[in-house]
Amino acid sequence: MDEGKRPADATASRFATASRPRAVGRARRSRGRRGASPVPWWLPAVACAGVLYLVLPLVFMGMRVPWSDLPGIVSNESTVAAMELSLRTCLAAVVVDVLVGVPLAILLSREWRGVRAARILVALPLSLPPVVAGLALLTAFGRKGVLGAHMQAMGISVAFSTAAVVMAQVFVSLPFLVITLEAALRTRSRGLEETAAALGAGPSRVLWCVTLPMAVPGLARGTALALARCLGEFGATITFAGSAQGITETMPLRIYLVRVSDSDSALAVGVVLVLASACVVALTEWPARRARRYDDADRYGDRSAHPSPAVQETGEDGEGAFSADEAESARISVSGRIEARGWDVGLDVEPEEVVAVMGHNGAGKSTLAELLTGRLALDSGEVRFGDVVVDGPDAFVPSRARRVAVVSQDPRIFGHMSVLANVAFPLRCRRWPRSRAKAAARRQLRAVGCERLASRRGDELSGGQAARVALARALVSHPRLLILDEPTAALDVEATAHVSRILSSRLKHDRTTTVLVTHDVAEAVELAARLVILEGGRVVEQGEPAGVLAAPTSLFAASLAGLNVLTGPASFGPDGLPGIAVGERGRLASAAPGEGMRSGDPVTLMFPPEAVALHADPPSGSPRGVVQCTVEAADADAGLVTVRARLDGGAAIDVRVTAAGWAALRLGVGDAAWCSVKATQVRIATPRRSPADVGAPR
Repeated sequence: MDEGKRPADATASRFATASRPRAVGRARRSRGRRGASPVPWWLPAVACAGVLYLVLPLVFMGMRVPWSDLPGIVSNESTVAAMELSLRTCLAAVVVDVLVGVPLAILLSREWRGVRAARILVALPLSLPPVVAGLALLTAFGRKGVLGAHMQAMGISVAFSTAAVVMAQVFVSLPFLVITLEAALRTRSRGLEETAAALGAGPSRVLWCVTLPMAVPGLARGTALALARCLGEFGATITFAGSAQGITETMPLRIYLVRVSDSDSALAVGVVLVLASACVVALTEWPARRARRYDDADRYGDRSAHPSPAVQETGEDGEGAFSADEAESARISVSGRIEARGWDVGLDVEPEEVVAVMGHNGAGKSTLAELLTGRLALDSGEVRFGDVVVDGPDAFVPSRARRVAVVSQDPRIFGHMSVLANVAFPLRCRRWPRSRAKAAARRQLRAVGCERLASRRGDELSGGQAARVALARALVSHPRLLILDEPTAALDVEATAHVSRILSSRLKHDRTTTVLVTHDVAEAVELAARLVILEGGRVVEQGEPAGVLAAPTSLFAASLAGLNVLTGPASFGPDGLPGIAVGERGRLASAAPGEGMRSGDPVTLMFPPEAVALHADPPSGSPRGVVQCTVEAADADAGLVTVRARLDGGAAIDVRVTAAGWAALRLGVGDAAWCSVKATQVRIATPRRSPADVGAPR
C-alpha cells in the first residue's frame, strides 16, 4: 500500500511545488493592500467625502486668488505690519502656553481628588464661541472689568493693546497644548519614574530627566497645535483687543477688514495664512525618530566582549572611589503585616548574602520587593536596614533615600539617554561630577561586556543588552540592597544564559546583599546561598537551596523537586567535562563549560526526568553518563510512567518513560537497571556560599 500511495503523494508534492510561487506572489501583492481586518466598503467612501468637504473650499479659494498680484499685495505696508504683529503675538502666546501649560498638564495627568473637574474647566474654552471668549476676557480685564478696574487704577491697561492680543490667543490656544500633553503623559510608563526614584533621583530630577523627555513628542505636537490656533484667532481678539493697525490688527483681522472693500486682497492674504497654518500643522505629523533595534548577536562586535570579573573603582588619582560608608553592607530585616494582602512575613538577609525568594503567583514575592524598595508601606511592623528603620510606625524613608537598586524583567532603560548616561544616572543623582560619574559608568559597562554600547541610545538595545546595562546601572553606586526581580524572565534561551553568567560573576565579585525573586529553580541554586519559599504571604520554608530541593517540606518546594537535583564535589573526566562521581564507578557530567570551577568544588547537577533513559541491560557504546541503579517504585499516569530509581551511592532520581517503553523493559520494583543521562541535558551550577563561609566581611 505504501508503494501505491507514492505516485499520488508525488503528484501532490509536484502540484504544491508548482503552485507555491504563484501563491506566494499573490500573498506578497495583497500584503500591501489588506490588513488583518479589512474595513467595510462604505467606510472609505464616507471618509473621502469628509476629506473633500474640508479640502475643496481651500482648493476653490486658491483658484480665485490673483496669483500675479500676490507679491504686490503681500508686500503692502498694512499687510506686512499685520504679518509681523501676528508673528510676534503668536510666539509670545506660545511661550506663555508652554510655561503655564506644561505644569498644568503634568498635574492633570495624575490622579487626585477633583482632577476630573479640573480637566473639564481646562477644556471648556474649546467649546466656547470665540466672541464669548472675548467677552469673558473683556469682563475680567477690560477697563471696566472686575480686575481691569483695579488694574486701571494702578495705571495698567491691557484692553485694546498688543498685550490683549496675546491674552486672547493664550485663552483659546492653551487648552490645545494642555490636552495633547496630558494625553501623552497619561500613557507614559510609570515604571521609568519609579526606577529613577529608586536610583536616588529627587522629584525635580525625575521630572526634568525622565518625565518630560518621555513626553517630548506630545509637547511638540501640542505646541504646534497651539501655534496654529494662535495664527487663526479672530473672534476673541477683535472683541477684547479691537482693531488698530500695528497694535492689534493681526492677519485674521486684516483679512476681515479688507474683505468688504477688496476681495482679491483678502483672498491673497488669506492664502498666505492658509499656507502658514499648513506648515505649522504639518509639524504635528513629522515622523518621530525611530529607534533602531539590535539582536543579542550584536553586529558591532559586542558579543565578543567578555565581562570583566572585577571592577576597579579607584583610578590613579583616586577618582571614582567610594567612601567606606557608601560601600557598607547592612543586615536587612523585615517583620510586619499588610492587612489588605494577607501578607505577614518575617525575613532577615545577612550582609552580602544572596537570598532567592520563590513561590506561586500571588504568594507575596512582589509585595516583598515593593516593600523593600519603598513603593509599599507596612500596616504594622518595621523594615530595618542595619540600625535604621526605613519603614515603621514613626518613620518612612522614601525610595530615593534607601539606596535599593532593582533589576527586573523589564530593564526600564531610559530610551532618550545614551547607555553611558543611563549607567551614570545614579551617581549624578548623588551629585558626582560628570567626568567622575562617566568614568565609573564605563568601568561597570566593561564589567558586563557592554563598553562598546556606551554611545548607543537606550532605546536601541536588544533584550539581553538592556538587561546587562540595567545590571551595570544598579551596581555602579554600590547599593545597600540589590533586588533582582526575575531579571531573565523576558529573555530568550541564549540571552538568559549570557546574562546569568554575568549575574553570577558580578554577585560573587561585588558581594552585594541581594534578594532574587525568581521562578527558575536553576537560577536560584546557581546564584543564591539561601532559598525562601513563600505561600499565601507567609514564609513556609527556607534553607540552603540544594537541601530544600532534596527534602522539601512545602507543596511549592515539592513541585520544584520534580527536577532531579544531585550534589557533590566537582570532578573532570578525560573529556574535560565537569561532573560528579556516582557510587564507586559511575559518573554524571554536564556539557556546560565549568568556567572558574575547580576539582573538589561543591557543585549541583540538575536535569528533568525526561532527560534520563532507563535500560534493563548495560547500554552499548560510550559509558559516559551511565550509572547503575535499582528500581524503587513506578507510578503510571496519563500514558507515562514515572520510575523512582535509586542510584549506586544512595541518591534517588525520577525517570519518565512511556507506558509501552516501561512494558518493554520488563522491570519490577527491586530489579537492577542502568540509567543514562546525556551531558547536553544536564545543567551544572556552583552553589553560592554564605558570607560566613567565605570569610569576614570587607
